[in-house]
Order: sequence, then structure tokens, then C-alpha cells
Amino acid sequence: MQKPSYRRWITLAIISFSGGVSFDLAYLRYIYQIPMAKFMGFTNTEIGLIMSTFGITAIILYAPSGIIADKFSHRKMITFAMILTGLLGLVMATYPPLWVMLAIQVAFAITTILMLWSVSIKAASLLGDHSEQGKIMGWMEGLRGVGVMSLAVFTMWVFSLFTPEDSRSLKAVILIYSAVYILLGILCWFFVSDGKTAPQDDSTKKAFQFSDIVSVLRISTTWYCSMIIFGVYTIYAILSYSTNYLTEMYGMGLVAASYMGIVINKIFRAFCGPLGGLITTYSRIKSPTRVIQILSVISLVTLLMLLMTNTHPQSVTVGIGLILLLAFACYASRGLYFACPGEARTPGFIMGTTVGICSVVGFLPDVFVYPIVGHWQDTLPAADAYRNMWLMGLCATSLVIIFTFLLYRKIRVTPLAADSDGEKLQEIGHVE
Repeated sequence: MQKPSYRRWITLAIISFSGGVSFDLAYLRYIYQIPMAKFMGFTNTEIGLIMSTFGITAIILYAPSGIIADKFSHRKMITFAMILTGLLGLVMATYPPLWVMLAIQVAFAITTILMLWSVSIKAASLLGDHSEQGKIMGWMEGLRGVGVMSLAVFTMWVFSLFTPEDSRSLKAVILIYSAVYILLGILCWFFVSDGKTAPQDDSTKKAFQFSDIVSVLRISTTWYCSMIIFGVYTIYAILSYSTNYLTEMYGMGLVAASYMGIVINKIFRAFCGPLGGLITTYSRIKSPTRVIQILSVISLVTLLMLLMTNTHPQSVTVGIGLILLLAFACYASRGLYFACPGEARTPGFIMGTTVGICSVVGFLPDVFVYPIVGHWQDTLPAADAYRNMWLMGLCATSLVIIFTFLLYRKIRVTPLAADSDGEKLQEIGHVE
């Protein structure tokens, strides 16, 4: 039986906030690298090692996180994941030695990726049927952004209350994050369901079996969705260089460029995610896949214009406008790309495994984009480095256009779900 509408949205908000802010301690370096080096006694190289430890462990755990989402209670997994992450934060607040920090990062990957990532996405997707996936996933991405932005602003304000030499400043930030994690874990216990059944979806009555992993890998739409995420996430990674681009190519001041980075990476994430969902809800384009395809065409045109202006940059206003347009298309697509498996009517009992596999493939840009672009920045003139970066984005966007076309065509020609669970992987899953 479907939850009352108000309770559905409260549950979605709690799941989204949890999934968004849960990574902030693992990625503490993004805002607090200098205080980490100063108060925790780490070199920049050691901080980089701490970050890479989390990233490598995360890539390994994405796929098994999907299996956990299909086999275990969502309420228990999300609750324990958030509380354990909060407890790890309490250990982190003691400013431990490097080997302990590395162990904490591995543990963070276990709690946030293995126990939480696919579970939170599947738990959110089960709050509506396939026709509501665009709206739900769009709001999930937006609410994640709101949670991350709000907590980042609050903790930065607390940090600023201390003197620059007071080591308690960073400790206060870590303790606030830890307390919020534990509080969200408690709320998840009361609002998140076990996820054993899905509203209006009898497919979840079939228990997940490990043999279903092979079936998921044989479903063509799994790979179509994976490549869509891969392309969009590549643009997302490239956008993290916006501050560098505006500074080096247009001569923008570092402070002004940093503020633009906040607008692009924080504010746009909060507000553009739901826009994709609103488009699928209130416009004639009801398909999340079609909306991503249209957004990718906008990205393609924007990237071509960035390439045209890259050689002779003149107006910083034009540069900012193009980057903001690219960010809008990227974040709106991010709010929708996990709606694609639901729109393709992936059976509920394998939705978690599908999300896990899509995450492994889709988030591979985390592994190669940063070292490649960094190498270009170190070895090439700025104009050549950023030309190559925009060309990489152009290739990624072309992939999105191709695979949204293939996925949408598959969705349109796919017959409706069969009554038998055993037939669903053949009828809905498009096993080829």
C-alpha cells in the first residue's frame, strides 16, 4: 500500500539529505584541506592519499552495494550506515595518525557506498511507480544539494567563530557532521520502509537471487543507462575545473572565480536537479530519457561554443554564461539519470543490483578525468589544455545522445510487463 503523499515526501527528503551529506566527512579536503594539514598534521601528499583511499575502495564497493539493496532491509541499512558514519566521525575528531585516517576512509566507503548508496537510490525509487521516476529522482538530487549546501554553510560559519590558530575549529566542524549523521540515522529508522515491496509493482515479491546478477548484466538497458551516467558524470567532473578555467583563460580574480565555483557546484546542484523532474511532470515530455537527450543536445551546442571561444577568449560574461548553461544541463541530467532504469521498467527485485552496476561504469570518470586533465594543465599551454578538456566533454556528450536514443527506442518497443516474475527479465529486461 502506497504511503500518504506527505509522508512520501518527508521520507524522500530524509533519504536525500542522508545520501547527500554522508560523503562530506570523507571529502572534508574539498573545503578544509589547509586546516587538515595544519591541525591534523598531514602533508598535502598524505591528504591526497587519504582521498584516493576512499575513491579506490568506493569503486570496488559500488557493485556489491546493489546486491545489498536487493537483499536487505532498507530501513536497517540506511539507519546503521548513517549512525556508523557518525561514530567514525567522532574518531576522526580526535585527529588520529595517518594509518587510522586511512582505515577510517575505508570504513567510510563501506558505510556510505556499500551500505547506503544503492540502498538510498532504490528506497527513493520505490516511493513511486515508473511514471514518477523522473520527478522523484529530480527532487532527490535537488534535496541532496540543499542538504549539502545548508550544512556546508552552517559548519563554515561555526568554523569562522574560532581564531585561525584554534585547533578546535576543525574539530567542531567534524563533530557537527557526526551529530547530524546520527540524527538522520534515527529519523531513517522511523520513516524508511524495509523495501520488501514496491508500490504498484508486484515484481518485488520475487526474492533476489545471486543468479539474477548475470541476468542484470545481460540486460541491454543496464548498459545503456550506465553509458548515459558515464557521459553526464564526465561533464560533472569537467565542471570542477570552472574556477581554473575562468582564472587562467579570462583573468578573473581568484576570489570571484571561487564564488562562481560555489554557484556552479553548490547552488546549481540544489536547484537544477528538481527542474528535470518538473519538466517530466508538467510538460508534454514525460520521459526522463528524452529530457536527458534534449539536455545533452544543449550541452553539445554549449561545448562547441566553448571550443570556438577557447582560442580567443574576450568577454568573461560570455564564458560565465556558457559554463552556467553547461552546468544547468549537467545537473538537471544528474537529477534524472537514475530514473532511467525505472522508466525502462527494470523489475524491482533487481533494481538495486542494476543501480550498483550502473554506478561502477557510470562513475569511472572519477578514476581518469582528474589525472588526465591535471596532466594537460601541467604540460600544455592553458588554451590547449582546456581545448582538450572541452573535446573530452564533447565526446562524453555524444555518448549520452547515442545511448539515450537507444534506450528510448528500446522503451518504446518494449511490451508491457508480463504477469509472471520469471518472464519479467525477458519481457521487461530486454535480455539479448
